[in-house]
Amino acid sequence: MEDMDLIRQVLSGKHEYYEYLVERYQKPLINFLRGILRNEEEVMDCTQEAFLAAYRNLWRYSPKYTFRAWLYAIARNKAIDQMRKRNNEVSLAFDESWADQKEGPEEAWLIKERKNEVQGILEELPEHYRQVLYLRYHQELSYEEISLVLDILVSSVKNHLYRGKEKLRQIMERRGINAGNGHVEPIISG
Repeated sequence: MEDMDLIRQVLSGKHEYYEYLVERYQKPLINFLRGILRNEEEVMDCTQEAFLAAYRNLWRYSPKYTFRAWLYAIARNKAIDQMRKRNNEVSLAFDESWADQKEGPEEAWLIKERKNEVQGILEELPEHYRQVLYLRYHQELSYEEISLVLDILVSSVKNHLYRGKEKLRQIMERRGINAGNGHVEPIISG
């Protein structure tokens, strides 16, 4: 079933259908929150809080955005609340799913090394660029969805993407890494 069909079922009183949304988005949401919080216990708490808040406010959901983007916006706000409690800096960590498990051991090792190298480069970027790059190239959100998740204008999303890719390219050039004709998207997306 499509997200909107599941949402309609839940809103009509068939609350058990919400479980399908949780199953569909739990792992991606956990990976998203890991990039913000880094503490596994906080990640799990915020994941639960986000799903609960989404459930309680499902009647407010508007299909103007995807359910995923709406859920990520809720989760991001929960994570910010959590960080305010402990006054830590946000950092975006990319999950291990980058390595394609279909590869042989040597290829898998090379992919993991490349991922670690890219992660190191991404850590040098300001947080707002890392977040936009992650949401665009790993979560494949649209500009409008990123705008909703990060609570910034679409023009700011475009600006952050452009400048983030440019800074990433400059860092790669300094390190002598080929970005493939200046295009860093394949590097970012693994």
